[in-house]
Amino acid sequence: MNSYSDVKSEIGSRIKEIRLKRKITQEVLAEKVGISNPQQMSNIERGYSGISVKKLMNICSVLDIESDYILFGHSVKESELLFQKYTEKMSSEQIESLMEIVKAYAKVCGIDDK
Repeated sequence: MNSYSDVKSEIGSRIKEIRLKRKITQEVLAEKVGISNPQQMSNIERGYSGISVKKLMNICSVLDIESDYILFGHSVKESELLFQKYTEKMSSEQIESLMEIVKAYAKVCGIDDK
């Protein structure tokens, strides 16, 4: 039975977002991940159908995206890439300053490493 849920809708929205960025149709994605009916892919994207772990793995593989992003809306890899994008343009002194800021912020948040 298909029923709408907020969690399924959020997951479906992220799948659709990435699918559109990759310029892949629902039909092509459905075929590549082993979903026999393209309407089922539409139902997943609209939050009316859930997906199995195996289908999630296939979707992530086809869309070249981490499951963390599909499930939670962010990924460690994404954050690391953004951090790297900025730090690769910085001098070693700038990186040291940035690390001091990060350490101070972590301490304020109660996640100090000491």
